[in-house]
Amino acid sequence: MEPTKAIYYLYGVIDHPGVQAVLEEIEMPCPVRCLPIGDLGALIRDVAMEEFGEDALRERMKDPKWLEQHIRQHARVLEVAMRFGTVIPMKFLTMFRSEERLLKSLLALDETLRELCGMLQGKEEWGVKVFCDLQCIQEAVEAQYDRVKELKAQLVGKPSGTAYLIRKQLEELVRRESGLRLAVHLESISCRVSSVAHDTKFNPAAQELGNRQMVLNASLLIDKTSASSLANEVNALRQEYLPRGFEFELVGPFPPYSFSELPVCAGQGETSRSEGAAHA
Repeated sequence: MEPTKAIYYLYGVIDHPGVQAVLEEIEMPCPVRCLPIGDLGALIRDVAMEEFGEDALRERMKDPKWLEQHIRQHARVLEVAMRFGTVIPMKFLTMFRSEERLLKSLLALDETLRELCGMLQGKEEWGVKVFCDLQCIQEAVEAQYDRVKELKAQLVGKPSGTAYLIRKQLEELVRRESGLRLAVHLESISCRVSSVAHDTKFNPAAQELGNRQMVLNASLLIDKTSASSLANEVNALRQEYLPRGFEFELVGPFPPYSFSELPVCAGQGETSRSEGAAHA
């Protein structure tokens, strides 16, 4: 049933308005359509005010099942569309009160949208996440660093007070050297994965329980034809760094969320910013 009062939900902009036939494979209560804007197209869907209006959303945002469902739908629309053309993704829950306001906002960004489409043509986003068992780093430092061995030798036969001070010195040395060693490894890893990409953005690493921690969270903009090169590089890193306590996770392809930032349209109540790195 068509909603009696609709809002226009904007998923993204595509450089090929003829994408409509592809969008028909997405099953939703109200179909996604492509609204022509010159030779670009806006991927939109009419949604009910009763569900997506400001007051209704305050309650919906408290429902994790509703959020997960609609975040997945948002991603699904963009991933289907990107098979057909270059997509500029919009932020989740970017909505307009009228088609006129939507068109006005996008037309105000016409030059920026065209530049982005040119930059993103033939490209996609991938994510590389790196995890490390920090205990492995510390054990390597203790086994290989001569100064650590010297301090351990000094502990033998020392009175408790002196031994306490040596142990504190030893702990600080291991902590500092482990941090330096980790930084060197991450610099090398970052350079190697970035060498495959046109652009790289490093995102905050999520906290992990125990010694296994995420130590790198990178978003990469790569040519679609370079996906196998990236996979090969990550596989080589896996083999090389596994003995050092590192694990690698490669995810994608995604629409270029992290490389599609748009300015906020002045004077508009709605936002037209694109979604930032959001594939953990």
